[in-house]
Amino acid sequence: MIRVIYRWRVEHDHYADFVLWWHEGTLRIRSSHPGAMGSTLCDPTPPSDQAVAIARWRSQEDLARFWKNPGGPEFPWAEMEAVEIMEEVDHLTTEV
Repeated sequence: MIRVIYRWRVEHDHYADFVLWWHEGTLRIRSSHPGAMGSTLCDPTPPSDQAVAIARWRSQEDLARFWKNPGGPEFPWAEMEAVEIMEEVDHLTTEV
């Protein structure tokens, strides 16, 4: 398993729209791209104009296939600033 950390700078007035875009996009990706295991959107504390998502993928190969044809609309009021890929070593979180 891998984790992918995405960091966006989002225009303040469009943050709620960004959250909806991210939510719908994550559902679409999870249902249409093999190996996509979902994502968590986080808001840094203290609040800023950044949004951070942490996605889980089954493998680097699955992620590479997704990046070749991600589909879906871009969000015009956000700029992706960074992408970091990490190998998952241990996973101990639970779902409520």
